[in-house]
Amino acid sequence: MPIASTRSPDALTTDQVERLRLVVLRLSRRIRTNSVDELTPSQQAVFASIAKNGPATIGRIAELEHVQPPSASKIVASLEARGLVERRSDPDDRRCSLIAATPSGLTYLDEVRAAGRSWLAAQLTELDGADVGALAAALPALEQLVAAEA
Repeated sequence: MPIASTRSPDALTTDQVERLRLVVLRLSRRIRTNSVDELTPSQQAVFASIAKNGPATIGRIAELEHVQPPSASKIVASLEARGLVERRSDPDDRRCSLIAATPSGLTYLDEVRAAGRSWLAAQLTELDGADVGALAAALPALEQLVAAEA
């Protein structure tokens, strides 16, 4: 969506949008690198999607993650080799497999998320109360941005 050239009181400037983009990317990268996760970003995204959305076909996973089915299949194979996901027969269509998170995969995901939360919580203690409050106030808007893409 293009950014308006005239600024209304509640609009961000092009520079602010760029700063927001960079800070979100960098923060996400730092959370990932300071957690116990050993997956690539693509593997993380696919695995989190499977864990969140439940068992799905390769085609559905590809659709959810905006990748081609062969790419999704390759990523799922790597997750399966690590024991994080498993293939199950689809009760509605025996020709298809459903990919589901394994119990050990869900435990792994919980550990990764806990490590990321811990790191982020420690970083937040370095901010003053007003900044933490501003971040808390921004959460609904940021969540709307993410939900709009889903």
